[in-house]
Amino acid sequence: MFDIFKKERGSSAHSVERPPRHSRGWIEVRNYLQKTPSLRVLDFGATSPANINYLTSRGHSVYMANIVQDATRPEWMKPAPEGEDQKAQPQFDTEGFIAANLDFSGRDFDVILLWDTVNYLPPEMVPALFERLRKVLRSDGLLLAFFHGRLSGPETAYARFQLSDADELIVHDGGEFPVRKIYQPRQVEKFLEGYSNTRFFLDKDNVREVVVFR
Repeated sequence: MFDIFKKERGSSAHSVERPPRHSRGWIEVRNYLQKTPSLRVLDFGATSPANINYLTSRGHSVYMANIVQDATRPEWMKPAPEGEDQKAQPQFDTEGFIAANLDFSGRDFDVILLWDTVNYLPPEMVPALFERLRKVLRSDGLLLAFFHGRLSGPETAYARFQLSDADELIVHDGGEFPVRKIYQPRQVEKFLEGYSNTRFFLDKDNVREVVVFR
């Protein structure tokens, strides 16, 4: 009933549970999952047996990708070209990373659970990520993404979100990954150009939830 997109090297879901998170974005996604049968879901983050069981028990299939961890690997950094200014910094290989980690072998998806992945990725790859996801999201599908509003603080710790029938998500520690960049609403809107409809929710923890319809 489910596929694992890529075997995760040396990773596992962290079991430390944090306070649950009320999520208006999740409420919308949950309602869509409940009323629409046999959906294909792309869930970002470390492999979660709980999420697999939640989705497959309701007749959906699930596909997973843990790109935050993969993006930290040193082989994705390209050295500055020879002859460039000595202050030039190595650049993240966005094209190579997208090709290697977001090649879904012709699959497309009804639901994409991106969570707060974007804040923990190299900023130069974020526009390409949304472009890639737009291409693999079906025309009547939706995407859920969270955007942190602060660079630091307890609420910015990387999380693994566990699905539930409640209006709250169960939150587990996801690993030691820092927030790399904060994105303002206008930047988020720019990333989402080409999608048909977007809804924003701002919660008290300064996390902006976005539900995007293809």
